[in-house]
Amino acid sequence: MPLRPGPPQRQARGRLRIEKILDAADQVIARQDVTDLSLQEVAQQAQLPPASLYHYFSTSQSLLMELARRYHTAFEALASHRIDHDRLTQWSDLCVFHADLALRFYHEHPVAMRLFLGPQSGWEIRAADLATNRRIGGLHYRKLIQHFTVAESPALEEAFAISVTISDSIWALSFARSGSVEPDMAAEAMRARLAYLRLYVGEFVEKRAAPLDA
Repeated sequence: MPLRPGPPQRQARGRLRIEKILDAADQVIARQDVTDLSLQEVAQQAQLPPASLYHYFSTSQSLLMELARRYHTAFEALASHRIDHDRLTQWSDLCVFHADLALRFYHEHPVAMRLFLGPQSGWEIRAADLATNRRIGGLHYRKLIQHFTVAESPALEEAFAISVTISDSIWALSFARSGSVEPDMAAEAMRARLAYLRLYVGEFVEKRAAPLDA
């Protein structure tokens, strides 16, 4: 039989404990510049007995995956961010807006940059990142439909998902070269993404008089 969930107070305490552990893991990675975690070091950073940490995370990889999920949730929230319709001139402005938000987040959270753009995190996190890119691409696609007169299309939605990974790949190349996403490489990623999307969207698309309801 599946275990019944604990009382709400116990669940809340457990969630707070997990967040504390994730914060500690983030701090350890930031300090040592690698994602090869020692659970004992994380427990020490969190000021918890190792047994308490092992209760939630039996391996360092499971801890990294949960940290990655937390960052993925933040990126999806950014992709859902409200856009001022009046500030949009052409559909490509949407891509620029979303890229600026994501890059600002990466520079404010270097551990996320290392997890998703660096080579050390492993295939499991990479696969989760690709799945998140797909969801984020879908959110970007919905923003396009909301603000511009574009016919809905599964192929276009898929193209937006692929375009997010195109940007990520060039950002990862920049990270491999310099440990960051340099402005010139960010611009190159945007050129590549827009060139690909223009195969599906075209160059000029009429802006809606008012955005559709989200």
